[in-house]
This record gives sequence, C-alpha cells and structure tokens, in this order.
Amino acid sequence: MTDAADIAETLEACFEEIRTSRMAGVPILNEALSVKAVGGCRWNGYWLCVLVTPWFMNLMLVPDEAGGESAVPGAKRNFVFPAGSFEFILGSEDGIGSYWMCSLFSPVLEFSDQETAEAAAAAALEALFEGGGETDASEEAMARMWRGEIPAPAEPDAELAEDEADCGKPVAGTDVSRRQFLSGGRREARHEP
Repeated sequence: MTDAADIAETLEACFEEIRTSRMAGVPILNEALSVKAVGGCRWNGYWLCVLVTPWFMNLMLVPDEAGGESAVPGAKRNFVFPAGSFEFILGSEDGIGSYWMCSLFSPVLEFSDQETAEAAAAAALEALFEGGGETDASEEAMARMWRGEIPAPAEPDAELAEDEADCGKPVAGTDVSRRQFLSGGRREARHEP
C-alpha cells in the first residue's frame, strides 16, 4: 500500500468489517460514530493517521512496505514525535498486515457525534508535531488528553495529506490551534455536569 487514499480506504474497510462482525452487539460501541481515517501523512517510513471507530480512537502507523515489521502482534515500541515519546502496540489484520497503534480514547462514548470525533482526531494529529518550548500547562493538558478528557475542537472533515511535509500542519476544515486542543479549546465548560 503506497497511495494515501488507498491506505485510508483499506483501513476503513477493514475496521468497518470488524465493526459489523466481531464488534456487533458489544455494549461499548458509540453508535453515533462511524469508521474514518482522519488526517494522514507519510512519516519516517510509515503512513500516520488517526483512526476513529465506534469503539476507539487510535493513532495508527502503517508501514510503507508490507512485511516491514518483524515483531509479533502485541509487541510494544515507543515512537518519538516533537510532542514527546508515545508507546504503540503492534497489531495485525488481514488486508492491512502489521500496523502500530496508540490509543487516544477507548471507548469513545464521550463523543456525541462524528464531527466532534473527527475534529478531535485532527487536533491530536497536529498536536503530535508541536514541540519545543512546551510549558507545564500544555504538558498537563496533553496528560489530560491521554487520560481521555475531551478537548472541544471545532469543525472537522479533514482531507488526507499525501506528503510527509504535511505532517503536523493544520488539517483542512479545522480551526483549532494545537494550543487550543491541548488546553481544552474554546468550550471547556463542556466538561461541567
């Protein structure tokens, strides 16, 4: 798989099949969400995106070359981004092969609609490439995000980037800065009961 659109389509088809077969009837499904690969760019020999499903939102790293991973599924590896080092777990599915995943939200019951989930996914992808000069407040905000506390990003509907130079740049259709994402954005009141 080398074309960004093909990779996104393959991921979506594979996890849609999982949704309708292995995940059918599982109570943690958020029926307001569908399967969607958000963002997408080439990064260090991988295709990087955020995969939104009705049961999780994960960072995904798909190797550029099939069979490029020698570890067994379940193996763990840290990948270093400008925002820091993050632990990924190796997975494997027929049709995709091996891929690395890092959970952002699981389950995803806190998202009320697909637009909000896709906007959060795009903001998370952008936040990976924010580095240097981080303050204690933004580090704490990133820690809150990894604990599953939702920021309130704006408009979604991201287009896939086909080129590594696009990694970390704002995704089309979002107007939330990385700082807004890390600090909970414009609608922090959303976390109130």
